[in-house]
Order: sequence, then structure tokens, then C-alpha cells
Amino acid sequence: MQDEGVADDVSRGAGCAGFSSDMMRVLHVISSLDPGTGGPTTALHGLTRAQVQAGLSVSVVTSAVGDEADKPAERLRTSGVSVRIIKPCTGRLVRHPEMSATVAEMVAQADLVHIHALWEEIQHQAARHARKAHISYLIRPCGMLDPWSLGQNRWVKRLYMAWRLRNNLNHARAIHFTSQTESDLTGPLQLRAPAIIEPNGVDLAEFETLPPPGAFRSRHPQLANKRIVLFLSRLHHKKGLELLLLAFAALQRTDTMLVLAGPDSDGYRARLEQMVQSLGLSDRVLFTGMLMGRDRIEALADAELFVLPSYQENFGISVVEALAAGCPVLISDQVNIHREVVEAGVGGAVPIAIEAIRDGLRRWLGDDVLRTEASRKARPFVWQHYDWKQIALRWSDHYRRMLMP
Repeated sequence: MQDEGVADDVSRGAGCAGFSSDMMRVLHVISSLDPGTGGPTTALHGLTRAQVQAGLSVSVVTSAVGDEADKPAERLRTSGVSVRIIKPCTGRLVRHPEMSATVAEMVAQADLVHIHALWEEIQHQAARHARKAHISYLIRPCGMLDPWSLGQNRWVKRLYMAWRLRNNLNHARAIHFTSQTESDLTGPLQLRAPAIIEPNGVDLAEFETLPPPGAFRSRHPQLANKRIVLFLSRLHHKKGLELLLLAFAALQRTDTMLVLAGPDSDGYRARLEQMVQSLGLSDRVLFTGMLMGRDRIEALADAELFVLPSYQENFGISVVEALAAGCPVLISDQVNIHREVVEAGVGGAVPIAIEAIRDGLRRWLGDDVLRTEASRKARPFVWQHYDWKQIALRWSDHYRRMLMP
């Protein structure tokens, strides 16, 4: 029977054949399962499904304000992941009266706890109860320890770090970084826990067979005979979209459309739409809203260039997805995998400045040979480095080492 305010499924990994009592039991803890919240949640979905396929017993405990986690949770359950939702949660830390007891119960059933993100109550409760139960845990900061991120609401975060977060981080068995750059950026914090560097991945099955060219264009007549520069992420100030619009206006290419595809964040889309109108770009910029599943792959397949000029980006799953679709990328040098992208010759990286973004767009749109060569290298690069199946197998090894005395 469902407890008031706390929902869960009744069996661990129900319906998934092959589960046995000697499986390593991994509990993932995250504050939201809503894909609209961005990369941390998207990565969790891919990782947990791949870990089930790799033979682990995988559970997730998450918080929710309303019903936003219900559909994503059902998709995970279908993949053999056990999910428990604590709701309705309230307040800045996303709390619930039964959160501590529920998290303690879930932690006690696990061999190891993998905590994702930092600033909500559920992550703290997971670390606290793991220590009390003498269960190893690791924390994935999701870029939230980068200097740019720590500089947002600086004093609140400093107080929280001193109050509880530093203790949680220092007592972790490991800190999970998704790139060497992310690990390096946390150096000034002098954290005691060792680092594990393991990237996020993509489900390559989605990209094995790409849609035929023109599928995305056919739904948007204004894109006919136009080159497409595609942004595919949340519409959020952090993504550098105002700089992108100014750079795109300065580019003065009437043969090119900028497509902004992503969910609105805190009403930011309205500000961007006003800016588009004031810059005279109404006939050169298209807002599509969030694209999911095959729709997003069709957009990537039709684009000449993917762009992400973020002020800070811990990893950038959308960057890897663009490359998996064979689309070259132009990203800022604050996207933490920019070195890997440039070294592989699958895209470019530019500073966060209007002129640099404009010049990058001009270079990549104006050089067909450059784009063709980057596109040729892109898919093999992703298959070699960002296959969730291979990443999940490596996590099995990481976890086993963490459980050794």
C-alpha cells in the first residue's frame, strides 16, 4: 500500500529476468528525474539502464515536487531499474518529512551508494545515512564545484559548503568527475576524497541508423534551402544564448537559420524572443521547444553545425549526441570536454565573446571541407569513448574496487 506522500515500486527490478541475490546492489540518489532539468538527470537515465544490462541490481531514490518524476520513473522501471519517489517535496532544499527515513531504508539495502549533484536535501541524507551504516558512497558533482557554478549565489553556497557539503565530500569513498578538466577545476577546494574520472555516454542504439536527410526540415517550411545552426539544450542564461544571438546577427548570413531547440527555464525564452525581435532576426531564428527521442536526432542529422557557447558546462551530453549524429560542433572553451573535441578534430572551441563566436560560426559555416572531415571523424570518436555499455562495465570494476577492504 502506498504511503501518503511517498511512492515506490513494490519489488526491486520487478520483471527483469536474471536478478539474483548475489548481484552488486547499487543505489543512485538524485533530486529530480525530470529530463527537462538538464544533463545530470539525462546521464542518470543512461547510466542506470546500462548498468542493469551489465548485470548490476540498480535502484534509484529521487525527490519530486509534483508528478514530474512519474513518467521517467516508469521508463526506468521498464528497463529493470527500481525507483522510489519521495513527494511532494517543498522548499529550497527540496525536503519531505519522511525523506530521512526513506533514504535510510534504501541505503541499508544497498552495497554502494552513487550520489548525483550536491545542493538538495536528498544528497545530504544519502551521504549521512551511508556513513552511519558504514556503506561506501561516491558523489558526482555534475560540474557544481566548478568556479563559475560556485560563483552563482556565492555566499549561500559557501555557507552550505561549511555547514555540511565539505564533510560529505571529504568522507566519500570517491568523487566522480566526468572529465579531467572538471577534476582539475576543483583543485583549489583541496578535497580529500580521491577522484574517479569516467565520462557520461550516449545510447548508441539510437544513433546506429540515422534518419534520412530532410525529415526535420519538412516539419518547418521556413528551413527550406537554409543552412541550420542548431542549439539543443535548456534555454537558460548559463548557455550563452544572448552572446550567440548577437554573434549570429553580426554574421549577416541570410542563407542560415539558427534553431533554438530546448525547454524554457524560468521564463528565459520570452527574453530571448524579445532580443530576436529587437535584432531583426525574426525570420532567421526558430524556437521549437524541447525535442525528444527521434525528433532531436532528426534535427541533429539536418544541421550543418551544432553550437553550445555555455559560460559553464560540466560535460555536455548534447555535444556528444550531436557528434553521434555526425554533426560537427562549435562549443565554448568552458565546456569541459572541449579539449577532447578539438584534439579529435570533430569540432571547434571558442572563448565566451561575441566576436569569437561570430568568427567561429563564419569559419565552420564557410569551410565545407572542414565540416565534412569533422563529420567523418565524429561518429567513430563517440563510439570509441562514449558508449554507455562500455562505461557501465567500467563502473562495475570501479564499484568492486571501492568495496574492497
